[in-house]
Amino acid sequence: MSPRSLAAAAVALSLVACRPAPGGGGTAELAARLDRVEARLDIIAKTLGGESTPDGPPASDPVRLARVEVQLGKIVAFLKQAVPAEVDDSRTYAIPVDPDDLTLGPADAAVTIVEAFEYLCPYCAMVAPTMDQLRARYPKDVRIVGKYMVIHGEPARPSGLAACAAGRQGKLAALGPALWAAIWPSSGQPDRSQAEVGAVEQAAKAAGVNLTRYRADVADPGACTAWMERSAATLTQFGAGGTPSFWINGKPFDGRDLDAFSEAVEAEIAKVKASGIAPGRYYQEVVLSKGEPAAVMISPFD
Repeated sequence: MSPRSLAAAAVALSLVACRPAPGGGGTAELAARLDRVEARLDIIAKTLGGESTPDGPPASDPVRLARVEVQLGKIVAFLKQAVPAEVDDSRTYAIPVDPDDLTLGPADAAVTIVEAFEYLCPYCAMVAPTMDQLRARYPKDVRIVGKYMVIHGEPARPSGLAACAAGRQGKLAALGPALWAAIWPSSGQPDRSQAEVGAVEQAAKAAGVNLTRYRADVADPGACTAWMERSAATLTQFGAGGTPSFWINGKPFDGRDLDAFSEAVEAEIAKVKASGIAPGRYYQEVVLSKGEPAAVMISPFD
């Protein structure tokens, strides 16, 4: 169990212990329960570097309850500072689709899946076949929009720029799988040499990309480099903490296998049909127009 889970469990146990026993209970029973609660809170407070319950003459039950509430409040306040807030995944987010985003699938698809990814990310490599299978299963209903998030520093940039340049020529469907196959020839460690400038350019050439245009788009600061910067800014705005991260029609999604994605896609397709809005307009009219403009962060201790 993670430290975060342990802390949350400790607070939860304390809260449960503060509840009245079913059917009431006498003064002696309540005093015993308060003894247990204060003992647990003392352990947590000492672990977090706080103060334990001071010694002194016996206090009345109402005084002890008030003391417990104060101590618990201090612990929760500490945990709120120590544990980062999370994106509220119950909300829909208006994540824009950039003209240079790495998009595969029809523009009028009912379901838009935005993915934050990077070619040197092992988990992205693992889920890439699932994305291909999903598009094959829903060729008319799903479009996948890739936004690039550099996690592994400068070595991850050439492959992202190459994909952008290829996408500008309509060659992403050919180059994308080639990059995954070359950089990740097997599970485990990537072949980083295949992510270098010369290697990705050769892969682009093999995919039928016009190298003159390709080199211009890679070199121009206002072209693919600017797209990568916009990608990073957008993903930060919407709370992406790493790769891969997914949003299905604006909703954060944490699944990884095909069945989980398919279930979510089916639910969205049904929702779009029920809305009466044309699939090609749904993302604009519902997700972008009504979704949250940035990540809404919540604390698990609120």
